[in-house]
Amino acid sequence: MPDAARPSTLRRALRLLARSWPLAVLAVLLLACTTGGALSGPWILRYAVDHGLRDGHPDLRVIRRAGLLFLSLAVVSGVLSRTHTRFTGLVGERFVRDLRAEVFSHLLSMSVRYFDRHQRGRLVSRLTSDIDALQDLIQLGLVQFVQSVLTLGFLLVLLALLSWRLSLISLLPLPVLVVLTRDFQRRSRSAYLEVRERVSATTSTLVENLAGAKVVQAFGQEQPRIERFLSENELQLAANLAAVEIQARYLPIVETTTAVCTALAVGGGGWLVLHGQTSLGTVSAFALYLLMAFEPVQQLSFLFNTIQSAGAALQKLFGLLDEPIDLEDGNEVLASRQTLSLRGVGFGYVSGGVPVLSDVTLDLAHGERLALVGPTGAGKSTLAKLAARLYDPTGGYVTYGGVDLRRASLRSLRRRIVMVSQEEHLFQGSVADNVRAARPEATDAEVAEALQRIGAHQRFQHKNGGLDAPVGERGALLSAGERQLVALARVALLAADVLILDEPTSSLDPGTEREVNLALESLMCDRTVVLIAHRLSTMEQVDRVAFVADGKIAELGSHEQLLAQGGQYAALFRGWERGGEQAALT
Repeated sequence: MPDAARPSTLRRALRLLARSWPLAVLAVLLLACTTGGALSGPWILRYAVDHGLRDGHPDLRVIRRAGLLFLSLAVVSGVLSRTHTRFTGLVGERFVRDLRAEVFSHLLSMSVRYFDRHQRGRLVSRLTSDIDALQDLIQLGLVQFVQSVLTLGFLLVLLALLSWRLSLISLLPLPVLVVLTRDFQRRSRSAYLEVRERVSATTSTLVENLAGAKVVQAFGQEQPRIERFLSENELQLAANLAAVEIQARYLPIVETTTAVCTALAVGGGGWLVLHGQTSLGTVSAFALYLLMAFEPVQQLSFLFNTIQSAGAALQKLFGLLDEPIDLEDGNEVLASRQTLSLRGVGFGYVSGGVPVLSDVTLDLAHGERLALVGPTGAGKSTLAKLAARLYDPTGGYVTYGGVDLRRASLRSLRRRIVMVSQEEHLFQGSVADNVRAARPEATDAEVAEALQRIGAHQRFQHKNGGLDAPVGERGALLSAGERQLVALARVALLAADVLILDEPTSSLDPGTEREVNLALESLMCDRTVVLIAHRLSTMEQVDRVAFVADGKIAELGSHEQLLAQGGQYAALFRGWERGGEQAALT
């Protein structure tokens, strides 16, 4: 969305807050009552001075009445203050909860292509440090901010009601303060946007290096990685110091303006009293109100760093929400046991760049097995991801049973077509939890049945804890073969019609590979299978082979047909026969 077309950050925040508008309105009303009670003191003082000390003769009844009124208002204000703080906190926490949920939901609506193009560390930063910046405002400054704004508004009205002459005299420096405040806001907004950017860069570096800690240690690259992190850390420090410097220049201006305005009020008030144009009580109340007026200004000044940091965080979060969803959900339900077709499919990762695939046309009848073979970078994995609708094609279309996958319900699509990669992701939790990730509503009996279907139930049942045994972070407590068996059990639980395999046995040892192959064989029965082949020994197990080269299907046919043609596939196969089991396919 173009910047000019985007609603302002404040309007969008208010729109999100509107979800709790009854509580928000009640909180503001209570806060206004509390503020009014807190500001009653100087007015009561004016009454006591002008009526209780008239002509040098104190009237104790007036003074007692003023004291009781002041005490009563203080008690009521204390009760209201506790209530509005709770309500304001509740509104703010709901706002953060809703925003966090909306951002997370938006991210999970994106295609794999989106995550290929964006650093995960920066996305993590959006949901952690940026949300934390909002949390700081809500926990530390939201009530104070609203109260300061209300106090300032009330005080300006009270000052005008007490004496418009004194108001004009004492507030002469105010326009200068307003201009300088606007300049401070502009500079600090840019500074805190830079702070948020540096925080996300530091977080990204941290996440990346922690995820790759084994590689870093294996190649002895700890020091270069530490130096890179320290460099990002220094840039974050510089951004923070720049923001602090802007605030350090502004705060003395506020304090100086306060002193000048107070001096003008005292001098001007004394002159008006001497000339009988106002009372001593009015000047006393006015001076107190003026001092009180600059207190919220100073509070707002101290809050500006928190407010600007939260505003910058909101801008970043709303910017993420403005990213268009590149994997729209359709509404058509896919029928079972249908033909999977690709028609003139093309794909490019970068708009206007060299396409990865172009003009790919292919039909797969239900139950057919197809192997995708070809050199590295030919487009095999991209083609498989398009068939599973992990990406949408930039040209042509993919259908299942005649339904364009872009029009299909994603829920229906994921039940019909499933992809298993070489290293499936496992979540924190138990073996059963991870199998159930494919279908959360599955019962324990169904999970056990899925494991039995692939011949892995006994293996996991014998673990300490059985199917409730923890898998650790990313499956660290399981072997590579066990992680793949869990991934295959998900497929068995889902009972999908089309199984797309980025050959899940390529990184396994021979013994484990045989076990996983047996599980695969049970899964492939009566299913359409697309197999990205990294070993030519699998070619005899499929019905057809597609040799992918330069983003196109260069050759298509059975293993025997392609060998008879004597083309690129035949040359690759002969090379495998001469060189051993592993062919140069990856």
